[in-house]
Amino acid sequence: MMENKKDDFVKEEYDEEMEIYGTTFIKEVWYRFRKNRMAMIGAATVIIMVFVAIFAKWISPYDPYAVDLLKQFQPPSSQHILGTDIYGRDMLSRIIYGTRISLIIGLIPTLISMTIGSVLGIVSGYYGGKIDTVIMRIADMVMAFPSLLLAMVVMYTLGASIYNIFIALSIVGWAGTARVVRAQTLSIKEKEFIEAAKAIGVKNSVIMIRHIFPNCMAPLLVLLTMGIPEAIMSEASLSFLGVGAQPPTPSWGLMISNGKEYLFSAPWVAISPGFAILIVVLAFNFLGDGLRDALDPYMKQ
Repeated sequence: MMENKKDDFVKEEYDEEMEIYGTTFIKEVWYRFRKNRMAMIGAATVIIMVFVAIFAKWISPYDPYAVDLLKQFQPPSSQHILGTDIYGRDMLSRIIYGTRISLIIGLIPTLISMTIGSVLGIVSGYYGGKIDTVIMRIADMVMAFPSLLLAMVVMYTLGASIYNIFIALSIVGWAGTARVVRAQTLSIKEKEFIEAAKAIGVKNSVIMIRHIFPNCMAPLLVLLTMGIPEAIMSEASLSFLGVGAQPPTPSWGLMISNGKEYLFSAPWVAISPGFAILIVVLAFNFLGDGLRDALDPYMKQ
């Protein structure tokens, strides 16, 4: 009975310490993050873009697919703030709806590729040996090809569509995550608490899921914020080259491609979506830089 009470007391004390530590860590990260002005601007911009994407149906002043040839290439005015395109479609409405496509394509393929890369990276770093060699050599082969070129090959093979972009970007994006997670796993698996877990007979799968993966969350969070703008740029590039989103989808890259021929006669058709891409990519980069600095223990002041 005394031993049980002692164990319960130790467990309660441990849980309390972990709760305090977790709370303190979160507060410390938030304190360092909010001191970074550019990171806060990036976070606010991302929140606004998410809000615009969710409520695009109510925010956009016009139907982004409505064609009115009598209003083609109208310059920016009070009726059409960003002007109209060759088919008389409102540019602002199309950019607002394009926010949905960009954020979805930025988030979903990045999450898929990071999931694949995290699993392979943990398995590779934890087991080592031949498993590590095979996984890392495959990752090397994927990273040896330019990501955009490899994505184009996948798109030409599968066909141009939004859903195939998910597959293409997921295939080309996992290798970098796998290498980062593997490096983190190699460091963590030598810690005392991992050795203690092995000594008491905890299964390898449990160790990887409950002990190693949570300690990889900080770099993964930074990789997520960096991977989203990269995926957005890749989608815009594929759509610009004609192997991504297809008309009349309001994709920013496709809008730039359609407007490049009228850059001198109607510059707003290409400049507006290009500026939207610039804002989103900068916002996520600022957010990622801020998270990296906030989560880095060597950045404490």
